[in-house]
Amino acid sequence: MDQVRPSCLSRRFAVLSLCFAIVLPTRTAAAQDTLDVSVISAERLPSSTLQSSPMQVMDRDAARRLGLDELHEAVRTFTGVQIKDYGGIGGIKTVSVRSLGAQHTAVIYDGVAVSDAQNGQIDIGRFTMDNISMVSLSIGGSDDIFKSARSFSGAGVLSITSSAPYFSDGTSTRLSASLKTTSYDLSDAASYSWEPSLNWQQRLSRRWSMTLNGDWLRSLGEYPFTLTNAATVTREKRTNTDVNTLRTEVNIFGENLRHGRLHLKGSYLDSERGLPGSVILYNPVSNERLAERNGFFQGAYEASISSRWALQARLKYDYAYDRYHDEQEYYPGGEITDEYTRHELYASVTGKYCPSGLFTFTLSDDAFGNTLDETIPDAVRPVRFTNLTSLAGQFRSPRLTVTASALATYVTERLREESLSREAAPDRFRLSPAVSLSWKILSEHDFRLRASCQDIFRNPTFNDLYYARVGNKDLRPERARQINLGLTWNESPTEGIIGRFSCTIDGYYNKVEDKIVARPTLFIWKMRNIGEVEILGCDVSLSGTFTLPQAMSLEVTGAYTYQHAVDVTQPGSKTYGDQIPYTPRHSGNASLSWLNRWINISYLLSGVSERWSMDQNTDDNRLEPYLEHSVTLHRQFSFRKAPLRLNVSAECRNLTDEQYEIIQYYPMPGRSWRLNLKLTF
Repeated sequence: MDQVRPSCLSRRFAVLSLCFAIVLPTRTAAAQDTLDVSVISAERLPSSTLQSSPMQVMDRDAARRLGLDELHEAVRTFTGVQIKDYGGIGGIKTVSVRSLGAQHTAVIYDGVAVSDAQNGQIDIGRFTMDNISMVSLSIGGSDDIFKSARSFSGAGVLSITSSAPYFSDGTSTRLSASLKTTSYDLSDAASYSWEPSLNWQQRLSRRWSMTLNGDWLRSLGEYPFTLTNAATVTREKRTNTDVNTLRTEVNIFGENLRHGRLHLKGSYLDSERGLPGSVILYNPVSNERLAERNGFFQGAYEASISSRWALQARLKYDYAYDRYHDEQEYYPGGEITDEYTRHELYASVTGKYCPSGLFTFTLSDDAFGNTLDETIPDAVRPVRFTNLTSLAGQFRSPRLTVTASALATYVTERLREESLSREAAPDRFRLSPAVSLSWKILSEHDFRLRASCQDIFRNPTFNDLYYARVGNKDLRPERARQINLGLTWNESPTEGIIGRFSCTIDGYYNKVEDKIVARPTLFIWKMRNIGEVEILGCDVSLSGTFTLPQAMSLEVTGAYTYQHAVDVTQPGSKTYGDQIPYTPRHSGNASLSWLNRWINISYLLSGVSERWSMDQNTDDNRLEPYLEHSVTLHRQFSFRKAPLRLNVSAECRNLTDEQYEIIQYYPMPGRSWRLNLKLTF
């Protein structure tokens, strides 16, 4: 295996940073003031039926019609997705695609990865749909090859695009203020949450504009739930669920520069919340607290150098601080406080070459470094240097698209507190290829066959390698192989009541090898590469729009997922052939939206079949299936004599007050009510 030294990666990082610094001022300083800034609007939505690999897309308007105010609520409607939700407004939400695990899902925010080298899982509960124009989920690759190497590194890639400023009628300033409130029990003030937010959009010059967003979430979050203990059924209330979160974000956009555009983003989150913990009979007390401070700054520059050449450059610095506190009798002194601090510095350069209208090639190189500091005993303070290089090519004709890529990953790390008993993990090198194609079978109709194959891996996290006594520095990367075969159909008739219709059907096979799991040794638990999982599945999605008289329309969507995800680690074992934890065989959702001139009404139904909380599929580990119904009413008011627009939406989620759990012993809220008022001027 090739050895990659920290000094080598440091030099690569410096070269990438220098390229960014040289290219950026060269192109922006040459901008001429005679050009007018164009109206900035949201990017065009990519078509999910034209992709050679499965892709699902939702924009902010579609999310608003369905009453999906949080990002995890929108992602939950995608096929092949499991959201691990620990309940309540402040509960952590992570996303797993096709049962591969949350660590295999890359989250990309405006082209730059959101990372957590400590545990590898991103809490998407921190994002709301208020300032997001579009969210997409790609599985097994993407036809967009003009991106960073890090965007090739996930088995599933969740891409988030923030809203850009929009100016019309000669205006230079747009302000919007909103207030969102949620209640789980209308008679109890402790069940309410309040979330005011403010958005300011400002044109700075002909080419430059900015947005400033801020929101504050305050909630006690004490929602009721039903507790069943043998024949006894009681009505309880979740405690230690309070949340106090402040989020701010500033974006600066430079458009119509000489050859390209620039996007600068700064973000800060300050949060403190209680962790309600699992439900324990006769002991509802939980004293766990989590405080988070997270801030980052990132810049992205894209330039069209000529008709054949284009360039992208990105820089990011990310800081994260977590403070965990708990009070229990078995701790020395009755309490424990652990603090974790993470830093990341990231740089990326991507070049694109188009020799003709049929072929496109890209080369991307990313370098980043991660550090972790901990206050726990025996902390080793690891430092990791990573270099990613991707080479991709694409052939695109009116009826055929073929995309191929290869990602080379080099990882080296060291310990700032190395000792005879604790050593750094060895250097790692992996090559991850991927190929996909989409063929339009009929020239007169948009009916396509698509196929894709990807070999990917996820590197062990700092916790996997170095967590006190549990970590294992000799862990191998967890490998995943994905094969997908599907059909897509999209029609937009010019006559009749059907305005648009689309359908996708995908069958897939995944296999995870060297799965990293915690297993007991003679005395303590230890992380080991002993797991193998095979996944056979099918995703089906339908959507259609129907035009009705009186300027009315109906929008219908449906999604269904079947997954046979079983443990094949050791034939003859108690868990061999059992469905892996928290993966339902059947899941899906359906929605119906009636759009009219008076008030828009939407209905959303989602549900999953039985699951199991542990490796063994026994009755004790079984989680009941559930169906959740939600209804949303939405209306926009405009004022003729004032440049104001008022959006009002009222929602009832879990209309039937279904009691269920996504994670065992973490009951989800029952019926809740949400009101959202947004004033734009």
